[in-house]
Amino acid sequence: MDFDASLLRQDRCAVVRARGEIDVVSRERFEAALAEALESGGPVIIDMREVVFCDSTGLNALVTANKRAIEQGTAIALVAVPPRVRRVFRITAVDEFIPIYDTLREAINALPSKTAP
Repeated sequence: MDFDASLLRQDRCAVVRARGEIDVVSRERFEAALAEALESGGPVIIDMREVVFCDSTGLNALVTANKRAIEQGTAIALVAVPPRVRRVFRITAVDEFIPIYDTLREAINALPSKTAP
């Protein structure tokens, strides 16, 4: 299955919708989508409901994006991670650093409230 990523901007966050296989072939496109989402300066939610596979390059892209988000004072969260992919996140402990929610609504509700500068 080919990879695709689309970016949606919402009031409180940017949402990256990933579809297909996140692997060495699609890594650059996935990283570019994450970087573009992080440019907004706010939280990023990655909707993974249509991801069928994620290898170590995909995991590395997520960990790197999470590190960048933390440096920017924001957060990344994952949504609707299929069981097969979620198992990889659990085995590698990625789920201990990047929260995973069942629904987009849950992830948005978990975002910290915006504070005035």
